[in-house]
Amino acid sequence: MEKTAELRRRRLACAVLAGALALAAGGALAQAKKPAAQRAPMVLAINEGATTQVTPEELFERYTGLARSIERAIGRPVKLEVYPDTARFRAELERRRFDVVFGKTVNLLAGMIRDKQFQAVVKTKAPYVAGFITRKGSPITKAADMRGKVIMMPEKVFTTKLGEATLRDLGFKEGDVTIRYTRFQEAVALSVESGAADVGVVNPTVKKDWVQKGNTVLLEAKPVPNWSIITAPTVAKARVERLRGALIGLAGSDDGAGVLKAIAVPEFVAADNAEYLELLKFIGE
Repeated sequence: MEKTAELRRRRLACAVLAGALALAAGGALAQAKKPAAQRAPMVLAINEGATTQVTPEELFERYTGLARSIERAIGRPVKLEVYPDTARFRAELERRRFDVVFGKTVNLLAGMIRDKQFQAVVKTKAPYVAGFITRKGSPITKAADMRGKVIMMPEKVFTTKLGEATLRDLGFKEGDVTIRYTRFQEAVALSVESGAADVGVVNPTVKKDWVQKGNTVLLEAKPVPNWSIITAPTVAKARVERLRGALIGLAGSDDGAGVLKAIAVPEFVAADNAEYLELLKFIGE
């Protein structure tokens, strides 16, 4: 009987020990998995806008420095994905595949802030100000002079939305002007230069080049947030704050200034969700 009782005690002890080892193993496995999850790469997506004429290879090289800066700021590996084609970018964005997004199609990013709870992080310091351009010496000298004229705009891009919203706020109705569209922003300037259009609506870069050539900007659209970086709602608030501080601080070091120069951004400043929601109201989206 004593041998039987002793055998039972030993079996019970073995069972308890086996259970303890299983729990310990499970805990160790969980600990092993946690760092792996922390090391999983976050996806940084880049889109320069619908009218960009650049290869994926060029984009990848251009934004590698930014990806490395973000990687250091958030303490996680970063996988860089570039999207020259905005339609593809839009589709992937809807799938919520991205953790961090740098985009120049700001209304698209604003929609993600409003509809998908993305968070505005930073924007370029200079606002996005589209311009209505005319040739030097044009008889069109004020907004009212556009009535009955031909206005050329880029087709279905952010600048288009701003141009149409500006005409609306100026009181122009359908039929007051003839609006024509072309694929590339540069083609808008060429149309005005050749006389094919009386007025052109262009982005800030084309507007700047136009003025440098001695031509005229008739009027400007409302200033709105420019190129921006946003993060997915899955990115922790503390990481967002670290990222914001790091991106704003890039202009303060030689290495950071090199990163900014590569992407043609003089300086980043803090961005707030409210200004993107206001933008969507302005353009009627």
